[in-house]
Amino acid sequence: MADTATQQLTGAKKAALLLVSLGQERAARIIKSLNEEEVERVMAEIANLGPVNEPVINQVMKEFIAQMQKQARVAMGGVEVAKGLLAEALGSNAKAEALLSRIGGSQLGTHFRALTSLNAKVAASILSREHPQTIALVLSKLPAERALALLRELPEASRGEVAYRIAKLTPPSPETLKTVETGLEARILSAATSQRLRADTDPVKPLVEILARADAETERTILGHIDDVDANLAQDIRQRLFTIEDLVKLEDKALQLLLRQVDTKELAMALKGTSDEVRDKITSNLSERASENLKEEMELLGPQRLADVEKARKEVVRTVRQLEQEGSIVLSRETDDFIE
Repeated sequence: MADTATQQLTGAKKAALLLVSLGQERAARIIKSLNEEEVERVMAEIANLGPVNEPVINQVMKEFIAQMQKQARVAMGGVEVAKGLLAEALGSNAKAEALLSRIGGSQLGTHFRALTSLNAKVAASILSREHPQTIALVLSKLPAERALALLRELPEASRGEVAYRIAKLTPPSPETLKTVETGLEARILSAATSQRLRADTDPVKPLVEILARADAETERTILGHIDDVDANLAQDIRQRLFTIEDLVKLEDKALQLLLRQVDTKELAMALKGTSDEVRDKITSNLSERASENLKEEMELLGPQRLADVEKARKEVVRTVRQLEQEGSIVLSRETDDFIE
C-alpha cells in the first residue's frame, strides 16, 4: 500500500516528490535554502523521476504536513495547543472545550486551514460536492470574510439552504469536527494532486522550469551532476532551457556571433512560425544583404512539417548552448542580480 511504498523511499526521493507537487515557484524558493550537496541529490532524483502513483504522492504530502505540524506545535501556541494542554490537565476533551468557551478561546479560523490557502472559486468548487449540512459546518468554523467569499462562489441554488443550516447549526463534538476536517482535507489533497498529475505528464518539465529560475552557478552544478549520470538527459534539459523565442534575450554581439555559425537555410527553417519580435531581432543583426537572403529563403520554404522545423530549432539551440559552455556568450536570466 502507500504507507509501505513510502517507507522504501529515500529522503531525497521524498523531497523530490514534494518539490514537484508544490509547483515551480515554491520549489525554486525552497531550493535556494539548500546546500550544494542537497541540491545535487534532490535534482538528480527529480530528473530521474518516473510516473508515481497518486497514493504515494498523497502519503508523502501527509508525512510532510504531519512533520511540519509536529514542529509547529513545539514553537507555537494557539487555541489547539491550549486545548491540548487543558485536556491533558483535566483528563477530558469535553472539559477542555467547555473551559475554553468560558474564557473566550475561539476556534474560529483554526479549522479547515486547507480551504484558506486555496483560491475561493477552487475551494468552493470542492466544497460544493459536500452535503449542505457539512458545508454549513465548515463555513461556521472559518473567519467570516473567508466564509462569505466561499458562500458567494457556491451555486446559487444551494446558498440559501447552506445559510439556513448555519443559522440552525448545533455545536458539533470535537470528534465530529475532526472527522469532517480530516475527510475534507484528504479530498482537497486528492483533487489538487490529480490536477497536477493531469497537467504534468512530462517528468522532466518540473526540473526544466525550476532550473529556468535558478542562477547560472546552480544550473551548471546540477547539470554537471546529471551529465555524470545521464549525458543524454542533461543535453535534453539544456536544450529545453533555451528556446528559439529566447533569441531576443541575447545581446547583439552574442547574437551576431551565433548567426555567423548557423547556416542560412537552417536558420530560415528554425524561424518558421516564430514571432515578429524574434525575426526582427535576427534581421537587425544581419547585414542588409544577409537579411534579404534570409527573408528570401523563408519565402521559398513555404509550409513545412513541424518535425523538420523542430529539428532545425534544436540545432540552433545546440549551437547557443555550445557557445555558452565555451564562454563565448552569456545567457541572461530573470533571476540575475546586478550591483549599482
